Amino acid sequence: MAVFIIISAMAVGVFIEVIFRYLLHLPLFWTEEFARYCLVWSSLLAAGIGLKRGQHIAVTFVAERFPKRIRTMAGLGGDIFVAALLTVILWGGIYLVTLTRHQLSPAMRLSMSLPYMAIPTGSAVMLFHVLTSIYRRSREMFGRS
Repeated sequence: MAVFIIISAMAVGVFIEVIFRYLLHLPLFWTEEFARYCLVWSSLLAAGIGLKRGQHIAVTFVAERFPKRIRTMAGLGGDIFVAALLTVILWGGIYLVTLTRHQLSPAMRLSMSLPYMAIPTGSAVMLFHVLTSIYRRSREMFGRS
């Protein structure tokens, strides 16, 4: 729902800019920056949705040739690697947010920590889904239902 709202807000902002720029000949100064920040937020939040649904790109033609247990082990190893990477991104994003809290965006004069907050937020959502996948695969591997 949040992704839908953010993308809708971005579309409205861009539409308003087109009206003001080409029909009224009064371009707005903030719409391009607003659309960029909406795009970043929606992309990182939607990445979490894609991860939850298993819709990210994957090369599976090799793994499909192995027995189910080996495929599960490989998936678990991949999930652990992704979780480690997302943890690094999460902490780096938190550091970036604290570093930029006093910096202002050029057009809208917002704290730059607001757009950068998409990094730790998106990585936290993805990390939650990966940890859920690790838990599920571990239970599947070790036979606890």
